[in-house]
Amino acid sequence: VGGLVGYSVRGEAKRTPATAVEYCTTGLVLRRLQEPGALAGVSHVVVDEVHERSADCDLLLLFLRRLEGAPKPKIVLMSATVDAAPLKDYFGGNAAVVDVPGRTFPVAVKFLEDAVRALPAFDVAIGGAGARAAPRP
Repeated sequence: VGGLVGYSVRGEAKRTPATAVEYCTTGLVLRRLQEPGALAGVSHVVVDEVHERSADCDLLLLFLRRLEGAPKPKIVLMSATVDAAPLKDYFGGNAAVVDVPGRTFPVAVKFLEDAVRALPAFDVAIGGAGARAAPRP
């Protein structure tokens, strides 16, 4: 981190002139877009989790759609659950949609009470030298 891959979040940045991929928050990208030539040298803008609608994300998509000048970066929108058709239409209808089938994995739901019951019982003694715990017989 800070070499080929860097990040900029809330006033903290770790990047160099050699950084090729930079992670930024949506808010930071919006601030950068207010400056002329803010995306000079940027080949791609990747927006992940576009299904999580927020004012910042919607505003970012608006600004990215209205980018002027050349060269324009390629816009990559990603989400595991979004309906791609409205976004494709929003960006002009000629955008490519790549559907990558995902896999689901089994998930076991555990509650704190279950974990506490599964722990062995301990007797705790507090003395002058601190606390000691010993397993109950």
